[in-house]
Amino acid sequence: MHELLAYLYTIFGITLLSIAIYFAIRFLAYKRSFPLPHQFDFLFIVLTILSLFLTSSQIGPLDGLISIKVITWTHFLIYLLTWYLCIFIIDQFLVSYFLITVMKMPVSPPMRRVIVLAIVLFAILIGMQKIFNINPWAVYTPTAALSLGIGYALKDAFQTFFAGLAISQIVRIGDWVQIESVEGEVLTITWARTILQTKDGDHVFVPNVEFHHKIFKNFTYRNKNHRCLIKIRAGYGVPPLKVKETLLTCAEGVPGVLLEPGPDIYLPRYGEYAVDYALVFWIKEYSQWWEISTLVANRIWYAFRRKGIDIPYPIRTLRMSKHDPVYKSEQDMESLWSKIDLFRVLSPEESKFLMERALKQTYLLGEVVVRQNDFGGSFYLVLSGSLEVVRRTKESKRIVMGKLVAGQFFGELSLLTGERRSATVQVVEDSELLRLEKNDFQEILRKRPDLMEKLAEVLVSRQSSINELTLRAETSLPGTSAMEKRKSTVVQKIKDFFNLKGF
Repeated sequence: MHELLAYLYTIFGITLLSIAIYFAIRFLAYKRSFPLPHQFDFLFIVLTILSLFLTSSQIGPLDGLISIKVITWTHFLIYLLTWYLCIFIIDQFLVSYFLITVMKMPVSPPMRRVIVLAIVLFAILIGMQKIFNINPWAVYTPTAALSLGIGYALKDAFQTFFAGLAISQIVRIGDWVQIESVEGEVLTITWARTILQTKDGDHVFVPNVEFHHKIFKNFTYRNKNHRCLIKIRAGYGVPPLKVKETLLTCAEGVPGVLLEPGPDIYLPRYGEYAVDYALVFWIKEYSQWWEISTLVANRIWYAFRRKGIDIPYPIRTLRMSKHDPVYKSEQDMESLWSKIDLFRVLSPEESKFLMERALKQTYLLGEVVVRQNDFGGSFYLVLSGSLEVVRRTKESKRIVMGKLVAGQFFGELSLLTGERRSATVQVVEDSELLRLEKNDFQEILRKRPDLMEKLAEVLVSRQSSINELTLRAETSLPGTSAMEKRKSTVVQKIKDFFNLKGF
């Protein structure tokens, strides 16, 4: 009875100790947000079962029923599993978590496996000596000739192995590399080969000796920043400074493009039928260069179209075209124009004249249409999409004034008076805008100077309603004196801007 109680106490103690150690390790991994693989669970359960079996075969009901050979091998397996679990836990917490995740230190996967296997092999040799009373160092000593033959036979294997150790110092998991015509992200580095995943999602298996014998590129070695280059051509009739200014704005505000170093423009050469330009900008993540370059290239096309910059064809051609009307029918034009109070004072002929002069332009997400404090001379009507109106205070505080959607407009004060923009308008959804310029109004005002009074009245009324805080001092005056004063000021600004002082 006493022996049975001692056996039960031993079994209970081993089980309780195993459960405590298991949950302590699991709790530590949970607190560090570090997931342990299920391999740990399996090995720990096997170790616990073997320990219970060994205890039962020595002091329990199985005492005397199990052969010494089985007990010895069980003892050896417990010894190896204990060693391996200790190495496994140290490798996971010290290397995977602390060195790689926390300290961000590069650790060579092949070298890491070599060290683990070397420790396991050393433990096996010690276990054989202690448990089986075998001296593994004197089991077999190969002759020099045999050693030479084995070394020659394994020459390629050794070369591949050491090549894997060497490249792991300059190629790491997550890097983007190119070797010959293959480019991809490094997924795994083994002793024999490195696995790459291309942009197409394909997996390419590259022998490590290829990295050792050939020149290859590592786009993210020590620094993930990457310089992108977009080549574009423009006609000889466009001033280079205008092209450069347009290209620089195309790289501004694009997600992923670095502000420092900022975008730059180069003019490599004068071609036979066009001037070659190169837009250079830096991105912070090489893996996104394709997507970011596409966004910038899209902006270039639409910006060139808005600025009237033609991309020449490599042929001589004569193109004669008439500007397509923005709307299909006159009813559409009248319906749209009737919603804009600024143009209600115009005759149908004058409205039609402006409509034919209007240019439809496309702006992409993130582009700035007008910038606060810039001089202006254009008016915009939103046909589709969405834009955000932002104003910065003297303290550089960013204030969102509102959003503009289809049917709304902005820039009327700059169109008629040339005043600086009072806010920045930026695209938050790809948008189509209708644009009118100062010159479009020039001819109408010269023929009908009386329109200046009516336009000024509409401008003052609109500005007083949307800029209530700015014009509070004027609108709070009694009667209509403030409105008349503001109206007179706007009329004078219109005369000065359109050079109509004699009217």
